[in-house]
Parts: sequence; C-alpha cells; structure tokens
Amino acid sequence: MKKLTPEQKEARKEERKVLKAATKEAARIEAERTQKPVQRIIFSIEWKRSQTWGSNPTLTAQIKFKDGTHAEATARASGCGYDKESTVIAEIFNRFLVYKLYLPLHKVNGSESVPYGIRNNNDYRRFSGGIGTECYTDIARAIGGEFRHIVSGKTYDSYVYDDAEPEL
Repeated sequence: MKKLTPEQKEARKEERKVLKAATKEAARIEAERTQKPVQRIIFSIEWKRSQTWGSNPTLTAQIKFKDGTHAEATARASGCGYDKESTVIAEIFNRFLVYKLYLPLHKVNGSESVPYGIRNNNDYRRFSGGIGTECYTDIARAIGGEFRHIVSGKTYDSYVYDDAEPEL
C-alpha cells in the first residue's frame, strides 16, 4: 500500500470538504422545495417599547397547511434604521413559503419583473425583510396568494396571507 504525500492528503481533505458542502446545500434546497404547502398564515404583531431601540415587534404566526394541520411560529426584531415589521414578516415567509419561489411566479400589475423583496437567484431564494410591509401585497400576488392588513392598534397589528392556488 502506497503512502499518500502531504499534498495528496490535503487534496483529499479539500475534496471531502467540497463534497460535504455540496451535499448540505442540496439538502437545504430539497427541504425548501418540499415544504408543506400553506393555505393560510395569520400574523399577530405586538409592539413593545424599548428605551434603546424604540418599538420592537414580536410576531406570532398561526399557520394552516393545505393538509389540514396547523403550526405556530414566532419572530422578533430590534435595533434601528430598518423596517422591523417587514423583517419579522419576511422571517415567517422564509420559514413557510420559500417553496413558492421554486414555482413559476405570477405577473403583478401586468409586469414581467419580480416584485421588490423577492431574491430569486439560482438556488438562493428568499423574501427580504426591512423593505416595508406594503411590499408584501405584491410579493403575495407574485407567489399566488393575497396579503392583507386586518387590524391595527397602538401596540398591535394583524395581517393574513391566504393562498389562492388550488389544492395540490
């Protein structure tokens, strides 16, 4: 049995590292593509005052899947200098609706372009946060749904996303 040189050992180590990264990336993409289809998401946002960062949102999402099952998720944001409300909404969209970005997008207002707030580059697909909540109306239309503001108060906002696509 021939011994490997240090260069050969290093090359094999690098090959394993590249293969491991490619396998991990393929698994991430497959998990996104095969997310459970969503029928509705109800977004409940409570605003809490921070002396340092102003008002900070805590979002609780109630998710109803097309198979009749349900889930709940939360998202939080703090800091300043960006739109915190759209950031927490984007987090929930990214957890439950990224599979929609692997499907053909719908035209929004007759435009062929992808709405602001959707990153759809090869295998990196995401919804952007910090862009303004009103952008999610067009984003929802592009993925085959509807995003509506339901109610707001001094320390509370509620939105709903409904999927308009037929049952799978």
